[in-house]
Amino acid sequence: MRPRTRGRSAAAFGCVALVATGGWGWGSFEHFVRVPAAQETQRIAYTLDLVDRFYEMPAHDAYMRLSDDLKPWWSTIEPIQREIAAAKDDETRNVLIAKRDASLDAFIREKGLAPRIDLLVQSFDQFTRCLGLKICDENILRGAISIDVKRIYRTFRPYILKRREGTLVEDKEFGRDLEDLFFRFG
Repeated sequence: MRPRTRGRSAAAFGCVALVATGGWGWGSFEHFVRVPAAQETQRIAYTLDLVDRFYEMPAHDAYMRLSDDLKPWWSTIEPIQREIAAAKDDETRNVLIAKRDASLDAFIREKGLAPRIDLLVQSFDQFTRCLGLKICDENILRGAISIDVKRIYRTFRPYILKRREGTLVEDKEFGRDLEDLFFRFG
């Protein structure tokens, strides 16, 4: 009877080993292939949805309106821009940049554009949070908004820095999310 018992237990062990190996194989496939693929698909979908929602927000409307509102200012600084490009030394260039930045500040105050700029600049916090929590795909986000981020930050950097000099606590961090994206996408 002993030889038969050994055969049965070897067969039972073989069956258990086969089932265990299949289970481990399936579990490995789920863990290393299907779940990461599903997570990546979810990150991409969330990123695209976030970008779509941005284009439907009041901040994007402010962006479009600011583009039109700033056209007269762009015309007035054209000579300064040429002088900046032609400047032979950093000291001269810095004086001209300060002059251009002061003209932006005056233009914003004169036209009452600060509320729209604030709305636009602060709207980028959602993207920074999304990237910080790793629920967005950075490459897709870079492709979708990096040009806008660069354009907005470069244009309104003097305004952002001036706001940070303010006395209010919230002013100290004004525009940090936009700035983070600017350097991240740089």
